[in-house]
Amino acid sequence: MSDNATPPPSPTPAPEPKPTRSRGYFNKVQLEDLGTAETVLAAARKNVAALAKRRIDDKYLKGLEDAIKEARRRVTEAGQSADASQAANKKADAKETKLVAALQGIQSGAKQWHKMLAEDDDPNTNFPLDGYLIGDRLDLSHDALVQNAEALIAKVKADKLPGYDDAADIKAVEDALEAYRGSEMESENADSDQVGDTTSRDKLMKTINTRRSATQHAADAIWPYTDEANAGQRKAFELPANRPLSV
Repeated sequence: MSDNATPPPSPTPAPEPKPTRSRGYFNKVQLEDLGTAETVLAAARKNVAALAKRRIDDKYLKGLEDAIKEARRRVTEAGQSADASQAANKKADAKETKLVAALQGIQSGAKQWHKMLAEDDDPNTNFPLDGYLIGDRLDLSHDALVQNAEALIAKVKADKLPGYDDAADIKAVEDALEAYRGSEMESENADSDQVGDTTSRDKLMKTINTRRSATQHAADAIWPYTDEANAGQRKAFELPANRPLSV
């Protein structure tokens, strides 16, 4: 082989993974909309007389101001409700895991007893596994899990499986079921609160964006882009420098 042979090209390095972006605590778009509305409101407050001629009067602006203040509060509440909902859901998940483990313990006891009584191959003393939901997914849904728990608790009470000789052993499973029921109710209530807070916030944001936009359109007509002297006012109202504001 010649010493002048061209060396093989170096392999192309693997691209660096893109950094993951975490979701913000608040709705970023709505925060930007609130900031724009506050800027436009400040500009309008300095030009009340001119805007009033186009029906953007002090009362209209006061409504915008009040909506902005309320929206700031609602945005915070929506974020806190989301936290509460996540915490409640995490708690419910933990209770579900504990309940499923307790139910699987019953199934294990049934399988153990089945094997122990099958040792002599006497069908008269065999212990059937019917009704123990072996092979079924216990937590297919909330309702399914509750029903499966009720069924397995009833079975273990009737069959007196190994590991469930004392009433306290069965009560531990019943307690896990009740804890799961309670956590699911908490989770549903927290989810409902989050939806309510988010809905109220979004309704306010629609009012704010509508009033802010109407104020900008009024300013667009009073200080048209075709007059260079209006550049400062248009900037104050966050209007395009070289065209009318879009709808």
